[in-house]
Amino acid sequence: MNTERIEQQLSKSKEIYQEAVEKFEPDAIIAMVSGGNDSAVAYHVAKEIGADMSHIFHLNTGTGIQETTDFVRDYYGAEPPEYVEPSAGNAYEQYVKRKGFFGRGMIAHTYAYHILKAGPLKKAISKHIRKGKRGVKVLLLNGARASESGNRKINLPDVYNRDPSSKNNIWVNIIHHWTKEDCNKYLERRDIKINPVTKKMCRSGECMCGTMQSQEDRIEASILYPEWGKWLDSLQEEVLKKFPWEWGKEQPDWYKQLAHGQMGLYGEHEEYEHQFQPMCVDCKINNNEKQAETIGE
Repeated sequence: MNTERIEQQLSKSKEIYQEAVEKFEPDAIIAMVSGGNDSAVAYHVAKEIGADMSHIFHLNTGTGIQETTDFVRDYYGAEPPEYVEPSAGNAYEQYVKRKGFFGRGMIAHTYAYHILKAGPLKKAISKHIRKGKRGVKVLLLNGARASESGNRKINLPDVYNRDPSSKNNIWVNIIHHWTKEDCNKYLERRDIKINPVTKKMCRSGECMCGTMQSQEDRIEASILYPEWGKWLDSLQEEVLKKFPWEWGKEQPDWYKQLAHGQMGLYGEHEEYEHQFQPMCVDCKINNNEKQAETIGE
């Protein structure tokens, strides 16, 4: 990736940002960071092109690798925009102790997304930005990329995406046109500090709820980060006393049946590719790739 290529990509990102500001006239602009490489690129690109970011948000699901949270707090907490960490608290532990692990797959992921991410984000925006006011428009800059997968339905499909449940929240894919190679070269050329967890696991590890991770993922994370492994082992031991399925495993068919005529609370009866889940792009991509590998075997 030569200097000319970097400048071309930066110029396109600047056009995306400026068009978003002109089109939506936001009252606040949030940089969403997960601890992964793409969100790191998105933040630093936004910073380099002069985006007027008021806040940095990092979603803490209560299921991830602690070292990722520590890195994000130390690194992004020292940046000029106000750092906010919307947290699900112990919602995950409370849920699985009461109802068992979410299970694995699309429907399970939809439940987890709303409880661990969408809910805390909505509350944080209300508390730190809207503060009881109506009509406050918010841009959320993120690292979703069009080239991340051949199946763009699993990604944020457009450069600008309104949240169906909160129309004044507009997600902006500021590096929509960047490739993985572009991102890696940009991080290298700008000498941007990378989350050590991402270096080891090739993902941020900020959400390990089990709905999109494999048993191999669990083994790897447990070896690299024993404290996380001990936490999950202990939690699973307690959950299995009441419910017959483990973390990252499908719920038994008999348990998944919904009451006759009852639709799911979070729209899990809808086709999964139509679900708006902008904070779980990486999980969807990983799941899609693993399905493709399985089909090709």
